[in-house]
Amino acid sequence: MNRIIKNGYEISEMTLGTVQLGMNYGINNKDGKPSSDIADEILKTAEKYGITSFDTAAAYGDSENVLGRYFSKDKKSVSIVTKVHFGDISENRLFDTLVESVKKSSENLRLNKIPFLMLHNESYLVKYGSSIISALGKLKKEGFVDNIGVSFSDKTRLLDLCDTEVFDCIQLPLNMFDNKELCSGAVKKISDCGVAVFVRSIYLQGLFFIDPQHLPEKLISAREPLMKLRSLAENIGTDISELALSFIRSSNGINSVVLGCETPQQVEQNAMLFEKGELSKIVIEKIVEISEAVEPIIIRPWEWKL
Repeated sequence: MNRIIKNGYEISEMTLGTVQLGMNYGINNKDGKPSSDIADEILKTAEKYGITSFDTAAAYGDSENVLGRYFSKDKKSVSIVTKVHFGDISENRLFDTLVESVKKSSENLRLNKIPFLMLHNESYLVKYGSSIISALGKLKKEGFVDNIGVSFSDKTRLLDLCDTEVFDCIQLPLNMFDNKELCSGAVKKISDCGVAVFVRSIYLQGLFFIDPQHLPEKLISAREPLMKLRSLAENIGTDISELALSFIRSSNGINSVVLGCETPQQVEQNAMLFEKGELSKIVIEKIVEISEAVEPIIIRPWEWKL
């Protein structure tokens, strides 16, 4: 599996998303949170396929603890991305609050310092502006973390909020329905500044795998676009999972794709997809054309509330 090096850390082309290891997650998740033994098998399989980076967050149940317990057994060095989340506080409390959160995450992960720390979403940048960026920079300078960044959900002000002179990494959702930042070149522009770009939600929280005839009422407008994607995949001799991943891998500026897995078999299946080729320009253009008819609610899963 391809890797890049960021400030001494190996980031694999696939990053294992571990929210499923800490809590029930995803509209297509039928099995729920895996047991401790299955979680260990998932992580062992990830290592087997050359995955060196793992995504978690303080808000992902006990995901950090699961990672810390597993990787501390043999003192394994991996690239862990975790995210900090906090409520409404005053600006003069920002740094202290970040320190408290980082210390807790370090304890959970059983690490001396956090390899990659991101704000859980862009709302902190909107609210606190340069103050939160300065606090993150101070965290890095004082040795609490090695890389800092932000995980975006609402990408409306992506370039405006993404301080590429300070951030080492970002994470954002991109997929076959949600790809404006790829088409505009915004992602490539950020990557060209040396920022490690992680992409999540390439399957749109499992929406691409749901039978178009059995969608929740709130997502019914996705039926026709989903049917068109399935038809396209069939026409080129592939399936929807390979089409979704190949679309992202065919895009410029992306360093790693965050994929969550509920079983070891899913880890293996996803890892093997990275051996597939990229899509032709014609197929990419067809996917973008289909996405243009998708209503905004479909690409904003935090608003689904199903």
